Amino acid sequence: MGEGDWRLSEMANGMERSRILSIAASVRAMIAQGKEVAPFTVGDFSPDQFEVPDELLSGIIEAISEKETNYPPAAGLPELRESLAAWMNHAYGLDVGSDGIIVGSGARPVLYASFRLFLEPGDGLAHGVPAWNNHYYVHLNDSVDIPIPGTPESRFLPTATAIEERIQDIRVLILNSPLNPTGTCFTRDELKAICDVIINENEKRKLDNIKPVILVYDQVYSTMTAEHIEHIHPVQVCPEIFDYTITLDAISKSLTGTGLRLGWMALPPALAPPVVALIGHMGAWPARPIQKAAAELYSKPEVLEEYFLELDEKISSRMSILQERLGQLSQYGVSYVQPEGGIYLTTRFDLFSILDVKTNEEIRQWLLESAGVAIVPFQAFGLEEDSGWFRISVGAVSVGDITSAMDRLQTALESTSGHEPHA
Repeated sequence: MGEGDWRLSEMANGMERSRILSIAASVRAMIAQGKEVAPFTVGDFSPDQFEVPDELLSGIIEAISEKETNYPPAAGLPELRESLAAWMNHAYGLDVGSDGIIVGSGARPVLYASFRLFLEPGDGLAHGVPAWNNHYYVHLNDSVDIPIPGTPESRFLPTATAIEERIQDIRVLILNSPLNPTGTCFTRDELKAICDVIINENEKRKLDNIKPVILVYDQVYSTMTAEHIEHIHPVQVCPEIFDYTITLDAISKSLTGTGLRLGWMALPPALAPPVVALIGHMGAWPARPIQKAAAELYSKPEVLEEYFLELDEKISSRMSILQERLGQLSQYGVSYVQPEGGIYLTTRFDLFSILDVKTNEEIRQWLLESAGVAIVPFQAFGLEEDSGWFRISVGAVSVGDITSAMDRLQTALESTSGHEPHA
């Protein structure tokens, strides 16, 4: 479109398609053509590999059979909000009551609503780098982009020190733990330090009658943590942060129901009415049957916790194979960051010398064409430097798929002619 199209808004002219979805679409086309490719790309779950709870499916079918097909309330069914409020209190010590739960068709509508609740044009929206599509949401809200870069030393998580350097410019800060794309999690101390920065800044702003910093805490992978890793919610380490925190969650990841579209926002109840109005105008509510089924399931924490345990075991089995096989390729410049949560493995393919290339995109193409390994470069998550970092997602692959892909990768690296592996 060049410089833009005068028929479109400035926002629309500036919007680009998600790089992740673009890569995933090309991979699906290759698979459809019969090519052997392991789809380590999108953060989706294959129903063949990761099944949603039986209780959820039977609940949906039952609700449909009972003709639960009319509009639900804009904020969500009362019984669902009650169940979710009880679960959030049980699991994370976050007590917002049912009035503080707003339901949406996945986490994206409530994420957008949480930004629209606070951001005026020109306000600062801060997010980690690398991170999921938050830089696109900056554009959608006509806000100022404030990237907070992570480093390999910080496990790519934004640090309290880096946030403090930009805190005066920030109106909304979004954090994600476990982090997409890196599969790393904040420790108690790390999260406490960030909360302290926010609280200290807000105390100053209160004296000057300036709007406070709001923390949006995206924890859609909270139930997926590696062994000995604890998911931490901000209020667990800093109760004072409650008044400034919005929490986002969804069944898309926790129950592997990515296409069922049910998410929610937990926030101080006094802030709920304008969100309900916004969601109502958007029409962004889940269908009644999924709400009815989820309400019943989230009233049974023991059933949920058993399911989460089994899910973590499935993820762990795939991560273990990846770590073992990638660890055998270190002489070629392959390494990874220890996974802590979610379905992602942060992997470095430092193949610039061995392949005689200069960009992550060239490495990605080589991995795809030579080994049938489809992964996503960190450029898709806002880290534009060509440093060899990629995201591997295990949600759509079997243990056998991983083994076959690693076999192909090893063969491709071993057969790369004219180059010596790293010493």
